[in-house]
Amino acid sequence: MKKVSAIPFLLMALILSILLALSMGSHYIPFTEILFSNKWSEIILSIRLPRIVNAISVGGLLSLAGLLVQNLVKNPLADPYILGISGASASVQLAVIALGVTLPFWLFVTIGFIAALLSLGFLLLLSSKRTINTQNLLLSGVVIAFAYGAIISMILTLSPAASTKSMLFWLMGDLSYSTTLFYPIIVLVVGSIGVYKYHRELDLLARGEFFALKSGVNVKKTNLVILLTTSVFTAVAVSMAGTIGFVGLVVPHLARLLVGNVHARLIPLSALIGAIVLLLADTLARTVVAPIQLPVGVFTAFFGVPVFIYLLRKRT
Repeated sequence: MKKVSAIPFLLMALILSILLALSMGSHYIPFTEILFSNKWSEIILSIRLPRIVNAISVGGLLSLAGLLVQNLVKNPLADPYILGISGASASVQLAVIALGVTLPFWLFVTIGFIAALLSLGFLLLLSSKRTINTQNLLLSGVVIAFAYGAIISMILTLSPAASTKSMLFWLMGDLSYSTTLFYPIIVLVVGSIGVYKYHRELDLLARGEFFALKSGVNVKKTNLVILLTTSVFTAVAVSMAGTIGFVGLVVPHLARLLVGNVHARLIPLSALIGAIVLLLADTLARTVVAPIQLPVGVFTAFFGVPVFIYLLRKRT
């Protein structure tokens, strides 16, 4: 595939994925009736379309967060959860589920988002004094992630048996509570445009901070922008759908395979591939054993593990 043809091809793939997601489910809706009939408008507009919008948003956000954090910590194995931001959101939201508190979905999402941002503040306080040291940031993030893992394990252990299944479902990635919340797609679009403005700095930082500094990049400012943007993207994604694995790890590598390490192309490509991957995974999650729904993280793992092994073998 030529590099110039990647984005139009992926846009077509995204449109086809949306049509497939609208069609598939516990009840199959033919393409012709989706396009030319109002018979299924209630199901499409109230149930499937909000879920599709959220899958696209979360997939794009996780992919871009993975791309940015791999650049920030200079580690190809990094994913959006490596800084521990997601653990705060997951811990608070699982506690809400365990306590049996019924909240509007927008409030449930907001609580998770605020918890993630507070965790970011703690991470910055713990890992940096005058500037952002990426090594300290990575080590502090890993330690915080382990701490939140322990908290999550404790919540799961102490929670009532009746709520454990829904908690595990949420923990593995769940888009079944999607409602018509369009702010994640707004965050994705606005954030992508903001990140794109730094594509030259990201290209230089990928070659090392010393090289970027000598090339005139304000490394301190750029690292802070990357960290804040990554954290916001991850916080929104996790608060919307739980912790979905492999999307933020594998998708940036797939994008690099197509266009190299040029962030002017990597940024839109990562967002598109991530949106397609999560949308297709969610379509499988709700149709393979319909009407029973499976966690979407199961299918992202089925996709991510073999793809990552292939990329690793190709790299070596």
